Amino acid sequence: MLHKSYSLFCLISIWALLIVLPAHSETIEIAAEDDWVPYAQADGTGLANEIIIAAFQSVDISIIFRVMPYARALSYIEHGKIIAAFNVPLDAQSNEKYILGEEKLFDAVSAYYYCSDKQVTIMNREQLLNHEVVGVVRGYGYGDHYLSLVKEGHILEEIANSEVDNLRNLALGRIDFTIIYDKTANILVQQLQLESKIRFGFENETTAIYLAFSRTHPQGLYYSQQFDLGMKRIRLNGVYQKIMDSY
Repeated sequence: MLHKSYSLFCLISIWALLIVLPAHSETIEIAAEDDWVPYAQADGTGLANEIIIAAFQSVDISIIFRVMPYARALSYIEHGKIIAAFNVPLDAQSNEKYILGEEKLFDAVSAYYYCSDKQVTIMNREQLLNHEVVGVVRGYGYGDHYLSLVKEGHILEEIANSEVDNLRNLALGRIDFTIIYDKTANILVQQLQLESKIRFGFENETTAIYLAFSRTHPQGLYYSQQFDLGMKRIRLNGVYQKIMDSY
């Protein structure tokens, strides 16, 4: 009788531990862009990084960031070498190549900037019709309207490795415009001490930015669904807005 009571006590104790102890957290690796301040930075920090950590944390998934250039990150998810990467804009190309899911990371406003040394008469993106040379970053997305301008031959792409390169080329008069996101422009123009040279021209568009998941990775769809669930949770509990307000 004593033996049975002891066995029952042990069984109840194990059940109690299973109830009290938290579930073991999964850990996944995500490709993190290395050069888009303040959204994502070379040290693995940034607005997007914080949102992604919080969203996955809410569904008990831990994240390891593998920091790399944006173009390489896209290549990795396209070929299934890694589950996901960011910051991917919503456009026809990215929607076809990757799983973007239901929940965006945020909206980012991009605009055309020009050099104050040049006389610019163009007032909006619809007037870009005369083969203007526009500096862009290799692998970056700038929305469907931009893609149509390139496809129809209205503008000429000048591809650089970074937004810093484009801003310097713009200040030197080597290109007519560069497209850059507003939060990024505010930081980089000041860091490069180009306040007297670089001017806001006109808006390109407001673009939804995503954590993109691989269509070829066997767990791409599953973790896309987990991320959507986590984003919904942090939007409801206020964590998402707190992160946004901090930038």
